Amino acid sequence: MKSYGYGERNGKTYSKLRTLSGACVGRDTCRLTYTDSERFEPELIDELENLGWGDMAESIGVTGCERQCFRPGTKTIGLVGSGMDRYMFKLFGDETARFQGKPLMTSDGEQMYLRSIPRADVITVINVLFKFYKENAKTGEGMGEYHRRIGAGAIIAHLKENPATTALLQKPFPADCVME
Repeated sequence: MKSYGYGERNGKTYSKLRTLSGACVGRDTCRLTYTDSERFEPELIDELENLGWGDMAESIGVTGCERQCFRPGTKTIGLVGSGMDRYMFKLFGDETARFQGKPLMTSDGEQMYLRSIPRADVITVINVLFKFYKENAKTGEGMGEYHRRIGAGAIIAHLKENPATTALLQKPFPADCVME
């Protein structure tokens, strides 16, 4: 297995983040998917590792459509294909599946954020979320637990205030656009 590069990517041993993350088969295997999740996930993890996030004991689940075959709701960050190379974020989940990830909604349930983020901007949002978590989490607190503790309002406020993500939160979607 070692001679075929098993357990390595680009000559480096799989990071913690990579081993905990994954994706559905996506295009070309599934005719239902909108996005190429299977090819996107390794590239996404590559970029996150290059930003120094490889040691994160968190999981990212990428699925190509609303059928959610990879179960992104059971991941710290779930990405659900919502259009050609666009993803909806699901937060608040955990690997035990005790808490299911859900879309980022206002407390009144009227507006949804991060509903259709272009593939190129996904890394930016995750980077901002990881930094926010690392700077503010309690010792031993997982990211999903942290998100549940601070709530959607605090996450939305932070993303709106952060220059890297402000533009992505300018136009929220109405609540009736939710993919469960």
